Amino acid sequence: MTTTQHPLLLASASPRRRQILATLGLPYDVAVAPGDEDAAQTQYRGPADGMAQWTASYKALMMFSRAEVTRQLVITADTTVLLDEQVLGKPRDEDHARELLRSLRGRWHRVVTGVAVTSMYDGQLHTRGASCSTPVLMRPYSDEEIDAYIASGDPMDKAGAYGIQHTDFRPTERIDGCYLNVVGLPLCTLVQLLAMFDVHPVNNGSAHSTCPWSEQCHV
Repeated sequence: MTTTQHPLLLASASPRRRQILATLGLPYDVAVAPGDEDAAQTQYRGPADGMAQWTASYKALMMFSRAEVTRQLVITADTTVLLDEQVLGKPRDEDHARELLRSLRGRWHRVVTGVAVTSMYDGQLHTRGASCSTPVLMRPYSDEEIDAYIASGDPMDKAGAYGIQHTDFRPTERIDGCYLNVVGLPLCTLVQLLAMFDVHPVNNGSAHSTCPWSEQCHV
């Protein structure tokens, strides 16, 4: 398989994932997976750190319910935040966002992103998936900083109610692993999965960093 035969389709509404994927220099289209992701996750019965991978695979299955997708190589991803091995989802409202940010303050937690790459050939779906986990330590931000961050609207569409890349709030003190994983799409994991379909990045990143994709990765 090649990118010409199977053009890439990123099934995500996240502008952050779109920006990260563009780093590879490969052409791709964007769509949003149909289905109720939150309702589907209530059926999940596995370990907490497996939910992201399960959800990424669910999104892929939903994408291939559309006939026009069958000739594309579909990338799906999902990110979960785990505190004491409990999944912290996206905030329901501002009060919930405040609760989540206070629970994370000054503490270590893990961010897990599951990635799936799926293609249909010979009449069957073929999926390759993997997940990436990054320990993250939050800084001891104040309640006033939390309120200002919530007022910006940024936390409302993010697992755990924060974006590591926010330039004003700067919520984290330290990470031990993949920075892009915490943003929402670990390129190191995705590149390995794409290679299984004989798809390789045009841009191979920087050779002057421990991670070729981000100088902020601590790997």
